[in-house]
Amino acid sequence: MGSGDWSRTPGGRRSIWLDVFLANQNELLAFLRRKAGPRDQPRDLLHDLFIRMSQNGAAASIEDPRAYLFRAAANVAIDAARSDRYRRVETPPQTIHSLAASDPSPDALQTAIARDCLRRLDAALAKLPEETRAMIYLLRIDGLSYDEVAAMFGVSKSTVEKRVAKALRTCKRQLDADDRIRR
Repeated sequence: MGSGDWSRTPGGRRSIWLDVFLANQNELLAFLRRKAGPRDQPRDLLHDLFIRMSQNGAAASIEDPRAYLFRAAANVAIDAARSDRYRRVETPPQTIHSLAASDPSPDALQTAIARDCLRRLDAALAKLPEETRAMIYLLRIDGLSYDEVAAMFGVSKSTVEKRVAKALRTCKRQLDADDRIRR
C-alpha cells in the first residue's frame, strides 16, 4: 500500500472513498456515458477514474467525496474528449488530382492576419476578470454546458450566461476599437 492508496485507511481498513466509489459505480457509469458523447468506452473511463482517484493522496481529506468523485469523473471525460479531438482525422481521403487542383493552405498574408486577430482576442480576454475568463474557456474550449459551469462556480446558469455575454460584448468592443485605430 503506497502513500496515495485511498482504498485503505492507515489502520488497513477499507477507505470511505472505496465505499463511495462502489456505491455510486452504476451512476458514475451512466454519467460517463452521457459525458463521453460518441465514445463507446465508458467502462474504460470509469477505470481511468478509479486509477486517478487511487493515485490522489489528497482525496481522503475532501469533505464531500461523492461530489468530488463526480467532478473527477467529468474531468476524466473532458480529458478523453480532448485526447480524441487531437487523434481524430476528419479529412476525407483525396485523390492526387484534387490535391493538385487547389492548395487549401493559407498564404502568408492570411496567416499573419489570423495570428494578429488571435493576439488581439487574447489581449481582450486577458483584461476580463479571471473567473469570467475561466467560464468562457470552459464553455468554448472544454465544451462544458452552462449548467455544468454554473455548478462548478456555485452560481446560477443565468449568472454564467449574463457574465459570458457581457464579457464577449466587451471583447467585441475592444476588437472594434482596435480596428478603428488601425484604419
